[in-house]
Amino acid sequence: MKRLIAGWTKSENPQPSFWRYQMNKKLADLFKSKVLANSAWLIVLQVFNTIVPLLTLPYITRVLGTSNYGVFSLALNWVTYFQVIVEYGFGFTGARKVSVHGDDGLQELYSRIITARILLLCGTFFAMNILSVALHASSAQYVSMNILFLIILGVAFQLTWLFQGKQDMKLIAIINAVSRLFSVLMVFALVHSENHLYLYCICYAITFLLSAALGILLARKKYGLKVRLCKIADAISEIKDGWYLFISQAMSKIFSGIGTTVLGAVATPSIVGIYSAIYKIPYIMVLFFSPISQALYPHISVCFSKSFESGRKTVTTAAKLVIPAFALAGLAIILLRDHLILIAFGKNYLEYSAIIIPLVLWMLFSVINNFIGIQFLVASGNQKLYSRAFTIGSLITVGMNILLGGVLGIYGVSFAAPIGEMSLTILLYFSVKKAKHGGN
Repeated sequence: MKRLIAGWTKSENPQPSFWRYQMNKKLADLFKSKVLANSAWLIVLQVFNTIVPLLTLPYITRVLGTSNYGVFSLALNWVTYFQVIVEYGFGFTGARKVSVHGDDGLQELYSRIITARILLLCGTFFAMNILSVALHASSAQYVSMNILFLIILGVAFQLTWLFQGKQDMKLIAIINAVSRLFSVLMVFALVHSENHLYLYCICYAITFLLSAALGILLARKKYGLKVRLCKIADAISEIKDGWYLFISQAMSKIFSGIGTTVLGAVATPSIVGIYSAIYKIPYIMVLFFSPISQALYPHISVCFSKSFESGRKTVTTAAKLVIPAFALAGLAIILLRDHLILIAFGKNYLEYSAIIIPLVLWMLFSVINNFIGIQFLVASGNQKLYSRAFTIGSLITVGMNILLGGVLGIYGVSFAAPIGEMSLTILLYFSVKKAKHGGN
């Protein structure tokens, strides 16, 4: 703001009322756009994706026990790595193309992304089974991973990227909410003992299959889009186009999942289960931020397409509103951590409540990094800079988790998370400075 004021001539002599008018006008323009409506529907979607499943978490952590919940968490952790391969950054590249180009070539883009995801789906299925054998996974973990692979099948055909790019999230939010609610009801109706581990995996995965099927039907009815396979060469071209965002998303998944992976190698299933459960509390805040990020991204991409300065101002205005709110929420979580853990998971998890402090710091840095990385660098077309920073940051995170996790166990991986995110913040800061000067 000081730099802007300094750029004015003395004769213009701006008054405070003028600045208030300008700020109010910007906020009014933002609220008149589809951003607010889409944010609301994405929040509804995220509530059903996070809060509704949490209704089952206190039940499941007690019914399955820390050991079986640890088996489930470790299996889900590995499946999530393969999930990000199938998603392949299309959530951002696809949404950006739809928001910028509209209906021009929409059917072709639709076919290219679906075909590309099917190719990736086949590759990840074979890779997962080979890796399970190579790592000598227990029979329970192996079966759980193959059941949970249904999640990836659903992800391959999910169309959130399409509706996000169209800034039309109402119906897809309702579809996902219904699917998630159905899954939750199945858990309470069918899962009643430690022997129901595999049944719980089925109930967990069915949400993704149901929402994908309903989303395809909605896209056909509303936009006339049909599921058609394109040429393999065209699908590979789409994969190449999303390479840099895929790398950053893959690194992001390493950021969030490496702690569980390391604990799976150095600790008991019970410790894995305790860490995975407590980790979900700050992770829920990250998931709540996700709809805000998804709603802002198409709008900010359009602003950057008009001018770099327009995009920069929009990112700055949004960050000043969002980041303080999440900082206050994080502080509340730290102060109330014992009560939250006791109510959510039971007294068996209370011994390690202190790990929530570094995990909250991880959450806050994650929100900051989204504004610097996704909303600024990616939306402005600087995917390469973002990918490079994310790759280096992820390598630091992996190294810190292996080092601290091997020495300090559950406490080590908990402190490695914010250290990794803080290093990424520094890297992204210098990437932004480079982008402002036209760097690649």
